[in-house]
Amino acid sequence: MLIEKNAASLKMNESFTLRYRNDIYFGSNILEDSLREVMKVLKCRRVLIITGKKSAKISGALDRTVKVLQELNIDYEHVDYVLPNPSLSIAEQVLDRCISYKPETIIAIGGGSVIDTAKVVSAAYFSNMRIIDIFRGEQPKGKIPLVAVNLTHGSGTEADRYAVITDESTRIKKGLASEVFYPTYSIDDPTLTLTLPRNQTAYTSIDALYHCIESSSSIMSSPFTRVLAVDSMFKIFEYLPRAYIDGSDLEARYWLLYASLLGGICIDNSRTHIVHAVEHAISGLRPDIPHGLGLAVIGPRLIGYVYSKVPDKFLIFREFIPDLKLRSDEHRRVEFFLKYVSEQYGVEPRLSSLGLGKDDIKQIVRLTIESSSHLLALCPCKITEEDIEKILFELV
Repeated sequence: MLIEKNAASLKMNESFTLRYRNDIYFGSNILEDSLREVMKVLKCRRVLIITGKKSAKISGALDRTVKVLQELNIDYEHVDYVLPNPSLSIAEQVLDRCISYKPETIIAIGGGSVIDTAKVVSAAYFSNMRIIDIFRGEQPKGKIPLVAVNLTHGSGTEADRYAVITDESTRIKKGLASEVFYPTYSIDDPTLTLTLPRNQTAYTSIDALYHCIESSSSIMSSPFTRVLAVDSMFKIFEYLPRAYIDGSDLEARYWLLYASLLGGICIDNSRTHIVHAVEHAISGLRPDIPHGLGLAVIGPRLIGYVYSKVPDKFLIFREFIPDLKLRSDEHRRVEFFLKYVSEQYGVEPRLSSLGLGKDDIKQIVRLTIESSSHLLALCPCKITEEDIEKILFELV
């Protein structure tokens, strides 16, 4: 409980700058001042703004960003067609716009999909590569400056070295990793999350929740990761119900964004494993399924299974489930706890709720192995194709 009390000592309106692998500006209504400061440091005259179709406009972030650029007499071009679960083809289209416009800096305004797309575009443009080259494993040499203006409290991508892209021709969804993928600067302004729809409020926070659970139990876990994960989870469990009921609750949005940031740092250091591996296959197969929703459906059963094999790796659950003894026969308690979290936000933890059935399972298993075997290797117990297939059949 010491962690919770220390974190709670921060004031909801407190602004700060985190010096991590990049500079992350955090605080309510800091967008303009932070962006103004960043652009003056970068001294650029041409900016490519990358967004999705709606969120940057609805949140007000696009207008607020453009106002600062106009004030500083910075030219800009706007690309607004990045979709959730971003595809390789769209990333290549954005790269083509980047090549034709020749920006000095990229500003990404959005959640994980937009920022991840901007990461690979920035790196490919600087390195004179195509996105497919990076997707196939070639390492970029660097990037042009990237400013990430974050609009969700889930992905943590503003603080990590990962970018997730789907090749729609093969349905392979990959988590790409590179030291050059860290944004140059990131801006976390909770006021920009106030317009998140109720379902995305839940799904993005559940994404952050599984970042914490998986990173704190992976074979790369450390005391550092576990401390941050517990702190983040306390905040999610306390403030997600409030934000779900009242999306205008700025205090709840502040702490959920803070929790998501911690979750991003957790996976940057200790990665994810089985839940993200299988979900990448699901939303690679069906890009219309929101990432966080997929996690909420499959996460309880998958974590329950791993707990039954290596309960001692899930010490963090002692903070949230009374009298947990870390015994294998308690796996149903852990599963029911996580199912309750999903159901609280309208999610039925069954594949059928996603429109998936028994006929889809072999393809999901194949895609899991082909796209995310590196994540399965980080699971604290051995996971086989047969294990995944059996678990998914139980979830139909």
